[in-house]
Amino acid sequence: MSFVPTPTNQALQLITIDRRTEESQGSCKIHPPAPLNPTKRHRYRMIALASVHAYIAFHLISWHVFGLEIWGKTAMMGVPSLAKGTINAASIMVLLILGSILIWGRGFCGWACHMRGAIEFADWILRKLKVRRYLALREKNILVNTPHRWLLRVGALFVLLLPVIILIHNVGFTPKVNVMSPAPIADLPGYEGKAFAKAAFFNFEIKPTWNDFLLAFGLAVFIQFTMSVLLNVRYGQGAFCRILCPYAPMMVPLMNISPVQKKITRVAQCTGCRDCSNACPQGIDVSREIFHFDGKVVNTECIKCYACIDACDDNVLQDTSAPGVPQTDRLKPYEKRPWQQELVRKDGLLTNARHMQVFEPLGPVTDFSSMIVALICGGITSRFGGFWFYPGAILSFILFRECCLRIRRWRMVPKPQASITPLKS
Repeated sequence: MSFVPTPTNQALQLITIDRRTEESQGSCKIHPPAPLNPTKRHRYRMIALASVHAYIAFHLISWHVFGLEIWGKTAMMGVPSLAKGTINAASIMVLLILGSILIWGRGFCGWACHMRGAIEFADWILRKLKVRRYLALREKNILVNTPHRWLLRVGALFVLLLPVIILIHNVGFTPKVNVMSPAPIADLPGYEGKAFAKAAFFNFEIKPTWNDFLLAFGLAVFIQFTMSVLLNVRYGQGAFCRILCPYAPMMVPLMNISPVQKKITRVAQCTGCRDCSNACPQGIDVSREIFHFDGKVVNTECIKCYACIDACDDNVLQDTSAPGVPQTDRLKPYEKRPWQQELVRKDGLLTNARHMQVFEPLGPVTDFSSMIVALICGGITSRFGGFWFYPGAILSFILFRECCLRIRRWRMVPKPQASITPLKS
């Protein structure tokens, strides 16, 4: 028997095993959201939102340029139409949206709302321009809001419906059907040849010339600028949807009542990495939701943008009406601390329970006063047209709160005490 000599100096290959550190995934701690490459699902959503704006442009041009009158305006102004008993194209659209909630939740808000499309476009522009203030919020997904955001939304809906309430009180409830009314440009600059509504404090004509067309278009862009760009820069991505959207209170009562409604659902074992929670543009604590609610996200702020699904590398989440997979792997931090407790962050903002949004340290009186100021100013500017409610409410809301914050900081600055020297006799 012959032995084959083996070289003793041959290097052995060692397998190194990296240990999971405390700061890595699975610790149930809050990590800064990592930049994600756009997924195919995200691209489809952007195409859907862009298609909505393409349809709006087609509808306006076909009606007002070529005289091709298919149907009247399709927009959320169908809400006041329904309130006064008018069945038109807009009110039919609103009824279809409300019906879709029973199956898809608030999927309309994430995939077909023209305002959400403008917000996503503003987000893209602000990131491309590298606006510092916005990037500071966006990179850490800091979502600033008011603790009483639902009161502000309900108040905004009331102010927008107030003219209808007054009309019904004066004239009475008169139901009618007219799918061709109003025209697509209704409630926008240039409607009926005027820059503003008839009830405006002042007005001027919009003639069919390029200069006047650009003026009317510029006014519409200004309205959209305040609703998307300005709010995003001040309060983080998707601020309009989280703070001021007046139609969210209509949708919330229809959430979580249908057994066939699809929800973000846990379909595998959650590791507690919290990437889903950190990616949500609506401030939903997705990881906690699926832990405490049988694997389902039941938060009524969910707009089905699927950012949480795209952020999860373990494919834990899926949009389905099927029951969630039971969580058998223990997540001790969630067991010890049932929900995120109220605390003061290092940047001075406040956090509250059951979601990831943060609040400015203003106090309940100042916070409530800012909402009253916003609704009053928005009601005044709405005399120029329904959409003009938003610039008035947004600008006054931001300015009032900013002034209060500056006064608070000024009061907190320690004032130098004057030294008293005893007088010599």
